[in-house]
Amino acid sequence: MDLDTHLTIPPHVLSRLVGEETVLLNLESGIYFGLDGVGKFIWDSVSDGKSLAETVDSIVAEYEIGEDQATTDVVDFTATLVERGLLLK
Repeated sequence: MDLDTHLTIPPHVLSRLVGEETVLLNLESGIYFGLDGVGKFIWDSVSDGKSLAETVDSIVAEYEIGEDQATTDVVDFTATLVERGLLLK
């Protein structure tokens, strides 16, 4: 997955804010996935239609983290969500 990628949320995935956590539900598999902190930040960025590069830039600006670490974290995290059917390439 490269940083120009724009991921999408499939129609069979619901997200809801529960307290301070965003809960994702894959209606096809029944899998729940909870997000908080940076995970929620990444989900919101994808929801807003931002590319992975734009997401990395936002994380670097928001948190005290280097670009290399932010890139690794965003790519790894979104790859996990793609593998679980919660995001589409």
